[in-house]
Amino acid sequence: MTPKLLEVQGLKTEFRRDGGSVMAVSGVDFHINKGEVLGLVGESGCGKSVTSLSIMRLLKDTPGRIAGGAVLFEGTDLTKLQEKEMRRFRGNELAMIFQEPMTSLNPVLRIGRQLEEPIMLHLGYGRKRAREHAIHTLKLVGIPRAEEVVDEYPHQLSGGMRQRVMIAMAMACGPKLLIADEPTTALDVTIQAQILDLMKRLKEEQDMGMLLITHDLGVVAEMCDRVVVMYAGRVVEEASVEDLFERPQHPYTKGLIHSVPKLRQKVRRLDSIPGNVPDLSAMPRGCKFAPRCPHAMERCLEQEPELLPIEGSTDRKSRCWLTESDRPEGGESA
Repeated sequence: MTPKLLEVQGLKTEFRRDGGSVMAVSGVDFHINKGEVLGLVGESGCGKSVTSLSIMRLLKDTPGRIAGGAVLFEGTDLTKLQEKEMRRFRGNELAMIFQEPMTSLNPVLRIGRQLEEPIMLHLGYGRKRAREHAIHTLKLVGIPRAEEVVDEYPHQLSGGMRQRVMIAMAMACGPKLLIADEPTTALDVTIQAQILDLMKRLKEEQDMGMLLITHDLGVVAEMCDRVVVMYAGRVVEEASVEDLFERPQHPYTKGLIHSVPKLRQKVRRLDSIPGNVPDLSAMPRGCKFAPRCPHAMERCLEQEPELLPIEGSTDRKSRCWLTESDRPEGGESA
């Protein structure tokens, strides 16, 4: 059996607000195997990015906090670590690429300085050796004239080059797990393809696990081995990429797939999912997707289904009363 690199168990993350708090991530469970790419998909506001920030323990300067659950990295529960201990993992064993490189890179520090600091911290290199390693890493991610770029500022680089720098920063210390949060959102289609090819190559060369957060199902089909679909802070479906696209189980997953434009398909208008993701402070009583679901029953409005395995599928789960007949007898919640 492939060892689990990361295992998220019942993760709950809440945010303080006037008059109380709201649960942005509510009991999320999933795992990532060594060398595997897991896609985390869903609409904006479903909890994808909050999940990644919780894993990395980057909620300190926000109104958010981890309210429950565990995040096991090779058996170590990251939620129980002191901040000093967590820094040993963050940037070394675990690394993250953020959505917008221009806001993630420090505009007043040269590229080399921003690369060298984590290298010196985690690998123990001196300044000269760290600079050499930084240049090597820039070359690794396909940045031309790396010896010059290392002395430039972020504003001197294009969007694609800045994203490559972000990937270089994440890869500099050879992490076992890379979390990529919408890594191609702000890039044009050509650069997107280059960045995805680069990430795929680096993942294969270094045999690392990857959590790829995206709303783009085309990226999921290209990059991922398995997929977790989130809605309103909950996992609503989990499946292999092939199963998800060939036989989606949850109505929300079906809606996402049907809303993707298709070439050579003659339609007057795109399919869409009616309504909006519910307000975290005013969640529906039963299934959180029921107000938008075309198949909602009375039971859906009163009782929230559990995330349970589906009979006849390997490592496949769905949170829907409609698939209840496909459950194996005595199925347990995830």
